[in-house]
Amino acid sequence: MSIEQKIAEMQQVSAEQTAASQAIVQEVSGKMAVIDEKVNDSIAKAENTYDQKANGLTIIATDGYRKAVEHNSGGRNTVIYDAQGNPNIMCVIPRFNIEDLGLTALELGTGVHPAFVTNGVPRGEILIGKYLASSAAGGSAVIGGSQPRTSVNYDTAKQLCTQKGDDWHLMSIHESAAIALWSLANGTVPRGNTNYGRSHEAKWETARRYDNGLPGDVSGIGRTDTGKGPTTWNHDHTESGVCDLVGNVWEWIDQMKLDDGQILTTLDNNPAVAEANWHRHPAYFDSTSDNQSGSGSNGSPVLSNAVTKRNGPTDDDSHDYPYMINPHFAAITKSAGYTPNELLRRLLIESATTTTVGGSLWCRNYGDRFPLLGGSWGSGSNTGLGALNLLNARWYSLNSIGFRPAFFV
Repeated sequence: MSIEQKIAEMQQVSAEQTAASQAIVQEVSGKMAVIDEKVNDSIAKAENTYDQKANGLTIIATDGYRKAVEHNSGGRNTVIYDAQGNPNIMCVIPRFNIEDLGLTALELGTGVHPAFVTNGVPRGEILIGKYLASSAAGGSAVIGGSQPRTSVNYDTAKQLCTQKGDDWHLMSIHESAAIALWSLANGTVPRGNTNYGRSHEAKWETARRYDNGLPGDVSGIGRTDTGKGPTTWNHDHTESGVCDLVGNVWEWIDQMKLDDGQILTTLDNNPAVAEANWHRHPAYFDSTSDNQSGSGSNGSPVLSNAVTKRNGPTDDDSHDYPYMINPHFAAITKSAGYTPNELLRRLLIESATTTTVGGSLWCRNYGDRFPLLGGSWGSGSNTGLGALNLLNARWYSLNSIGFRPAFFV
């Protein structure tokens, strides 16, 4: 065999070996692709199974927490998770008839309290935040043992409640009044942190201060953690009650405001009603003086059918002119032309008698003024379930002002 023939033979053998190797590589690659596909499929199935089990465990955990809260409170408290995934411990407030409270001297009329009526339709119960709102991921939560979220204005407080999801809202004047009247009827009007970490009425009732200061020491920040006070600081004097309605921090309240001294509210508990459509009552806070000098007190307001003496320019939302105050909201004088208003009595804005819940009333009869209720840690005897602060514009905020969410079921 010639050299040329041998080279040709070798080239042919080499080509056959290369082809064979390529075939093996292709076969192996195909098998590896199948193996990879099976591995990826197995991993995906495992991850899906894990996710399902993890989600199941989360549901079990959250449901278990809710059931534990409901069990320990006898169903008077529950847990609602909001759109941000934050837990909110809520007090269940059942519907009641006004006449069943037995508060005849208050002249409240009959029928279901408006807190349990929305656009004319009654509700069986409402859920009120057991605690003041605290800061949480993406918004706020209602949990015990935390510092209240403060330094929020009216619009921010309202938005933090509504962003929780459908049926969430800032506690309304209807809801706060219903709780106050129930407490009065049941003899469980609460005290609270009204004197720098203690009650000014019962100084042995204390809770740990934000600044770890001594109870009653007027220096520093006397704010306490949510729900850390004794049960006498709860609306029903039990562990299951609504906490800190009196003192600690003022609470923004919805569905009520003053517009140049005129009282506006919704007619029942309906947060869907736009502010521009709130009902204008023929009721005003008039002044006994037309003084517009300085920014101090001009004495007590007068409930009237008109403003005859104004303490600042109309439509002026500033705090640059005098205000009015009465140490007890129920003791405010009524003008000769004023027509008593049953709904305003049901909302603890006016009263037929001074034998009711306590609390001072402050107001300005110029500009838009939004309500703060209850008092703060340093408000002393001015605090109470009837304490109503109508001094401030919607943009106002302070480290002694917070809020409380509510929920419709």
